[in-house]
Amino acid sequence: MNLNELEIGSAFTGSKTLYMGIAPIQILMVNPSQKRLAEFYGTDIDKIKEPVYIKDGENPSTRLDFYYVNHPDFHTEFKGKFSIFVQNNTREAKSGKKQYIDSFTRTSWANSLSELSAAQESVKEFLRLDMSTVREAKPGEETIYSLLKAYGNIVPKTKPLELNDFKQLIKGNGKELEDFFSYFNGKEEGVNVMMGVKDAKYQDVYTGVFIPLKSKLTDYVKKNIEGEYGFKSYHEGYTFKQFESSAAPESNEVSDDQSNPWDKATTSSDADSPFVQNDALF
Repeated sequence: MNLNELEIGSAFTGSKTLYMGIAPIQILMVNPSQKRLAEFYGTDIDKIKEPVYIKDGENPSTRLDFYYVNHPDFHTEFKGKFSIFVQNNTREAKSGKKQYIDSFTRTSWANSLSELSAAQESVKEFLRLDMSTVREAKPGEETIYSLLKAYGNIVPKTKPLELNDFKQLIKGNGKELEDFFSYFNGKEEGVNVMMGVKDAKYQDVYTGVFIPLKSKLTDYVKKNIEGEYGFKSYHEGYTFKQFESSAAPESNEVSDDQSNPWDKATTSSDADSPFVQNDALF
């Protein structure tokens, strides 16, 4: 065999349309099976990878894949996914402080429960955590509840918002979340997300902030997206538009903690595509 004379095919480029800016979506599936993924994309099951949602090892984690489509009232049709990562341990800052969360999704950081309790005395009453339900928060938990609150326009003041079994999410089971989204989809709800493009070829959705459908674009949201730890993927402001490949550099600067899809929770490129081949179906 003369290796120098083999006919080498060109790389597949596909014709995927990418978007930037804020768009309303509805979530249809969370961690679906291979069969459901094939149905979602309208393709044969043999073109879909068997999904792997759990990473074992020294630092085990679970990837929750949220498969979405445009909200029915939106003029542009699209579909895709974003991911949130959860773990079965306590979320800790580099300083050693732990994150605490109560049954009303209020959070705070402290070195210990006793320190947290003492600090609550100086906090305005409506911002205080309910110390009777406070627990150590798990990585990804705050992001999950942020999504749920925005999706259903939920403001838990006197009634708690708490998943029945967060441990099921750790196991990769997205049924309870799917039931939640299905219920609010039936009420024509959904959520606004910030979309961008990573490496000039992957659709990305920012999970650092979710915006209720009927909410305005506030300075808080803008600061979250534009800040030092905000959305790293390429975008041109908040107006929804189609991405033109000539408008962006080939790659975006991404911090080290975002280089591995299993080590991040704020970006979700299709580098971990559900397809066997990187084709134009997804």
